[in-house]
Amino acid sequence: MLSIIIDADGPPLALSATLSPLVRGVVEGIVGSAMLVVPKETDELTTIADAAGCRLLASSTFGEGFARAITYTNGSGVLVLSAGVQVGPEFWPVLADQLPVIGQVPAVTQLIKASIFQRISGFRGQVSRDQALLLPPALAREIGLEKADPFTRRYGNALITLPAQARRIALSPRL
Repeated sequence: MLSIIIDADGPPLALSATLSPLVRGVVEGIVGSAMLVVPKETDELTTIADAAGCRLLASSTFGEGFARAITYTNGSGVLVLSAGVQVGPEFWPVLADQLPVIGQVPAVTQLIKASIFQRISGFRGQVSRDQALLLPPALAREIGLEKADPFTRRYGNALITLPAQARRIALSPRL
């Protein structure tokens, strides 16, 4: 089972939108636990975490919070998301099919409408915060020990692109 770590530094509405499609992963038995890394704990974030069954970890940087979250993963693979990014409906079936093939290699979702900069970065093994990032247990622990942000790391040619998409939702202010 995968553990999910979410960089929840953003509006609570974006976090709620990220959490909602993850329910299918729990129902299909792919997701075992979820952790939210936040810069500061608030009542609203605590309520969202409690309702979603997530652990809430306050940390000054996502890298430090990621390192703390890794200690709760029990050696499982890690799916890393940024608040406001939703995995598409095809994500869970694709992931279920690809997990045995992927093995110990990091993987990301496809970018929707990628800019030229994002395409070049993808060729260099860089990941955008607009993608879902899947890390094998050993690599997740290594990044955690470095207290590094997994989105800023270069994965080189080892990075696999999954035939599934994730998208950043657009939040509009209430009128």
